[in-house]
Amino acid sequence: MNKGLKKNVTKSVLLTVAIIASIVAFATIATTFMLYVYGQLNSVTDEYVEEITDRKTDYVNTLLENDMKLVQNLSSSLSDYENLDEKVIDSTLERITQINGYLNFILVKPDGEVISYRNEDINVASRVYFKTALQGKVYISKPIFSNPDNSMANVVSAPIYNDSKIVGVVAGLRSVNDYSNEINLAVRGVENNANGYIVNTDGDIIISGTKLLPDAVIPNEEESFFDSALISAAGENERQRIVDDFTKKDSAGSVKMTVDGKQYIVYYTDLATDPDLHYVVVFDESTVFSDLFRYMESNLIMYLVFLGVLIIMALAYFIIMHTNLRSLRNANELMSKVAYEDSVTGFSTYNKFEEDIKELLQHDYRRYCLVSFDIDKFKAINDMFGHEEGNHMLRQVAETVQRNLLDWETFARVNSDNFVILLSYKDDADINDRIRKIISAISYEFSNYVPVLSFGVYRIVDKNVSLRRMTDCADIARRTVKYQEESSVAYFTDAMLESMREEKAIENEMQNALDTHEFSLYLQPKFSLSGPPVLTGAEALVRWIRKGSVVSPGKFIPLFEKNRFIIKLDYYILDQVCRCLKKWESEGIPSILISVNMSRVHLRDPGFVDKLEEICKTHGVAPSMIEIEITESAAYDSMDVLIDVVHDLKNRGFHISIDDFGSGYSSLNMLKDLPVDVLKIDRVFLTETNNKRANDIIGHVIKMARTLGMETICEGIETDEQAQLLRSLGCDMAQGFFFAKPMPYTDFERIIERSHNINH
Repeated sequence: MNKGLKKNVTKSVLLTVAIIASIVAFATIATTFMLYVYGQLNSVTDEYVEEITDRKTDYVNTLLENDMKLVQNLSSSLSDYENLDEKVIDSTLERITQINGYLNFILVKPDGEVISYRNEDINVASRVYFKTALQGKVYISKPIFSNPDNSMANVVSAPIYNDSKIVGVVAGLRSVNDYSNEINLAVRGVENNANGYIVNTDGDIIISGTKLLPDAVIPNEEESFFDSALISAAGENERQRIVDDFTKKDSAGSVKMTVDGKQYIVYYTDLATDPDLHYVVVFDESTVFSDLFRYMESNLIMYLVFLGVLIIMALAYFIIMHTNLRSLRNANELMSKVAYEDSVTGFSTYNKFEEDIKELLQHDYRRYCLVSFDIDKFKAINDMFGHEEGNHMLRQVAETVQRNLLDWETFARVNSDNFVILLSYKDDADINDRIRKIISAISYEFSNYVPVLSFGVYRIVDKNVSLRRMTDCADIARRTVKYQEESSVAYFTDAMLESMREEKAIENEMQNALDTHEFSLYLQPKFSLSGPPVLTGAEALVRWIRKGSVVSPGKFIPLFEKNRFIIKLDYYILDQVCRCLKKWESEGIPSILISVNMSRVHLRDPGFVDKLEEICKTHGVAPSMIEIEITESAAYDSMDVLIDVVHDLKNRGFHISIDDFGSGYSSLNMLKDLPVDVLKIDRVFLTETNNKRANDIIGHVIKMARTLGMETICEGIETDEQAQLLRSLGCDMAQGFFFAKPMPYTDFERIIERSHNINH
């Protein structure tokens, strides 16, 4: 080989080595750099998770600490309970229960006997929370079933000391639902996408958050957390590490595992409140590392291409690297915008409001109140003018509120047309002036339609109360003034909360009461006025007899109208009426026309008349034996629908009566279109029998009804003077306490038998 050829070969080899070395060097540098960036992003992500987990741990720790301190303070106040009157104890327990939103507070004697303002005769000597508290420890129990409340509850118990001696136990029962949403964690600005738990050193699940992940990932509350399918998936070594960490003070850690092909991460840390308790959060790894995974996937493709074309791909690598980092930064900015900027109004979301309010409430020298308000019948506005116009109204309202706030105040749209405001104030008059100013400013913005606003105010006395509870209290006040003629304001009181609890208690019992026949059929007789009183029919009424006591219809009927349970109750009463009519027919008792009240809520159901006819057919009762009573106010919802329903009822043989005639504003207009059999004149006209104008009105209504082929009846007759007046005016029938009170159908049978001289 000549020197020139050898030199060329040497150059080629050197060039090849140089190229290979360059490729290897580039590959090494590129790989090292990519791993470095990956490590940095992974570290930032881990720091983010650690930060939000620490913040949530502090929050959960404060939540439990407040509850434990509450029970300890109560136990201290009852240290001398053995010398206190039991009524004083009951009053204290009841007041603490209501103020703090617990299901119940009880005092337990050393033998396990319970003192409760509910007069519960129970013994809890075998309960773990009682035994633990007797040993001198403040304790939070696993969920137990609370019989009186018919719900699951966690029990917070504490010993009662008197002269350093434990003389009893105080225990507070808090609904598990109070804790569930509070201990879940929001990751990447998304609310409630990770399950939270409170677990003790033995692995018992004390509190479980709202179950949001797949069932295979959710530990069973009845088994040890350490033995759950989730922890088992991590392997025995990792499981043992967790068990060991749970026994150490100031311990924290994490573990990854795969369940059903998906990666999950468990973070855990102990709670300063109680070293035996740990806060645990479980989430899908992709929730936290989604941005990182997408980034690494795109860079892997680029890395393979870079190996082919050294210079071009090196340049492309840095360009795309820069682009990806910028995209990641923009994505984070977008997520922050979604989390903190309302998509409709452009102002704060409730999440941002929650963060702002924590900072503002730190200023002890300012008095604040939380104001909740919404736009009455906003759905109707949307339906009438369109969603775009509805959104425009929301933006106008938000901008107006913003203009009327001080620098240290804030607001947010919660949902739909519901807003919350944090207002500073000097006194109630100042609150009223501020709200009236906002109402006036909003009204000024609209010319075609001036919105009616409902405001509820919660004065913030204890700044440690959760924002959710403050908002709930303001919402309760707001709902008390909904659908007024003009914009209105209400202030939250404990009485409102008690009323809401009463309604909730009724709603919890209503279905069971219907199933167990606690609703009883009562009948109030109707008598003719053309001569001596003669029985002509009866009105079916409902009485709720619960544990020997009668629940006032005024308490449950309006509530049933609101929650639509009245539909089931009306059908039930019609069914009972049909059973009576069929029974009387089989016993030879003459049939009599029975009127049955039907709520205007039924008018929204296109199958309403079919259901009435079906009930009659089931019992073999002719529709002509039933008179359907519909209140005059039903015309307010939809006159056209009411007309169609009444005609359909008449075509199928039912009698029709209009109840409370004269109490509304559309009475005369109704009569020309409705084929009604009976007008039931409202009792308000009989409040003053010597009122000539009222008597003239009744007389003209009676004459008009007779001209239209209708009969008339007046209800609420309580005196002979009222009966004589109606008789003189030509009224056909009457009912009221003067003639007979509502009675069980068995008593009514005897009236029928006497009126027809029937002997059995």
